Order: sequence, then C-alpha cells, then structure tokens
Amino acid sequence: INAEYMGIPKCHVFKIPPRQSASGYKAEEWDGCNIWTGRCRVVAKEPICEVRLEDSITGEPFAVCPIDTNNTAQKFVEPVTDSSRYFVLRIEDGKGHHAFIGMGFEERSQAFDFNVAISDFKNEVKRQKAVAQGEQLIQASDTDYSLKSGQTIKVDLKGKNKTEQKEKGEFARALGMSGAAAAVPVIKSGTTFVAPPSGGKKALYRKQAGVGIGGPPSPVGPATSSSAGSSSSFAPPPTSAGNPAAPKKPDDLDFLFS
Repeated sequence: INAEYMGIPKCHVFKIPPRQSASGYKAEEWDGCNIWTGRCRVVAKEPICEVRLEDSITGEPFAVCPIDTNNTAQKFVEPVTDSSRYFVLRIEDGKGHHAFIGMGFEERSQAFDFNVAISDFKNEVKRQKAVAQGEQLIQASDTDYSLKSGQTIKVDLKGKNKTEQKEKGEFARALGMSGAAAAVPVIKSGTTFVAPPSGGKKALYRKQAGVGIGGPPSPVGPATSSSAGSSSSFAPPPTSAGNPAAPKKPDDLDFLFS
C-alpha cells in the first residue's frame, strides 16, 4: 500500500500537559499552548500508515506519527473527550524516542476526513490480509473443484414439487377422487380450490344435489298422455272398492299440495 489518503492545508499543534486522569485528554487544557501551524497528510507507506505534519510552503517535516495496525494495544491517534476537532498524536523521532502532542483542525469536516482516512487504511490492510490468506488456502489444497469439460451441475429445488402434489392431493380428497382422477388440474384462488367438473353441468348438479343418474325429478302433473304410444309413470290411488278409479279432474288435485 503506497498512497496518500488525505491532505489538509492547515492544522495546529499544541504542547500538551500530562494526562490528568484515565478518562482521557481535554482540549480545553491546551489554551495558549499552540507551538506550530502547518499542513497535515495521511500517507500509506506499507506496512504502516503515517500522519505527517509538514511545512505548508517547503514541505519540510515537523513530526511524524506512524500507525502500526499490527499493534492494537498502542493508541497512536486518540481523540479528546471534549471536542471532535482535536486529537493526541504519538510521534516518533526515528531513534526509538516518542512523545505526545495535541493536534487540532479549524473545521469539523476536516476532522471527519482525518478519521475516515485512517479508517480506510485499516480496512484496506484487513482486506489484503484476507485475500492473502485465501490464496494460501487455495495453494495448500490439492483438490481440484473446477468443472471438467462436459460436466454440469444439477440443482434440486426441494419443496417445490411437494407443494404442488400436496395441493392436488387436498383437492382430490375434497372430491373423493383417487388414482387418475386425482390428476385434475387445480387452480388455486385464495384459499378455495376450483376445478372444472368432469361431466359438464349435469354431473355437477348430480354431485351437489346427490341425485342419481336419472337426473332431477320432474314436477308432478295430471296423468294424461300427450300422444299415442306414450304413457305416464303416475299411478292413481286405488278406490275403496278395488275398481280402477276414474281420472281425477283438475279440481281434485288438492291432495298433492297437502
């Protein structure tokens, strides 16, 4: 990784007093302690990231704060507790010595960009480590999982066919059918199963009314013949004498409605 993540033309550096408590640093204690003003850059220099404080005109370095992502125990950049624009940097002189200085920006947006730049660097380091570990695992494995010429992959979507069969079975049980009759196509509408009757309107009428194959009964009428050779199934009631009764007149049909 070799890139410049951020550059801010103006920042302020402060000489800070020792930490007063374990809660952290406070920028309000730095009043009158400004010792330097210049530009700030965040530069990635593999395998570390550096916060460089440089002269705005000549570019001469004033201080360098290296950030080692492998050292998670050490805080190289620490925000203060009473402001979002000020930070404490752990700077080094390249000879094994380090010191802590305060740094602040004039705008909150600049402080936000500073935080994002450091976060982007850490995320990039994690990504590259993950890629390197994946490549090592691939190289260490002797198994070839690639498809050979002519090979295909079959995906069985379990549950799809079972759902269709279940719906058909429920419909068949509702109609009392089995075997080939259970294969009647089903149209699902909400929670109601609808299927066309196998025998047309008459069969549907017989199924609903429970009437035999002879069809619905015809209304009862007078025992008359409409033409020669045709007869009615209506039988008149017997008389008390056992002789055939005479045909009833229309006025005597009231017993049918009693």
